[in-house]
Amino acid sequence: MFLVGIISWWYGQGFRSQFVRVRQQLTSMADLFSIGQLASTLFSPFRQISADRASGSLSVMARAFFDQLISRTIGAIVRLFTIVIGCVVLIVQSIFEALSIMLWIVLPAIPVVGLILVAIGWVPRWM
Repeated sequence: MFLVGIISWWYGQGFRSQFVRVRQQLTSMADLFSIGQLASTLFSPFRQISADRASGSLSVMARAFFDQLISRTIGAIVRLFTIVIGCVVLIVQSIFEALSIMLWIVLPAIPVVGLILVAIGWVPRWM
């Protein structure tokens, strides 16, 4: 009865808690990189201090335009780089989390498989 309780927890509540953990980890990582926010502000000015909408002579307006253009270009490059790195990290983390879920499923069967292999006389080659 004890073994049945352990197995039912492992494949029931324990399995659900693993999915909750994985979802929280992926959500936390996506929040760390702020991928959605970075994508929505991709072409916003980057740390623009004084290049506001200038009014006055044509040279002042042209300088403000190019300041904004450079600031937006730098911002887009930095944000795009961060988005790409964040996506790569999320993909790698998703692969490792999928492997951990598969390991969670298979782990209780490993001792049983080991006992069966011992019973049939299988020995690893390194022994």
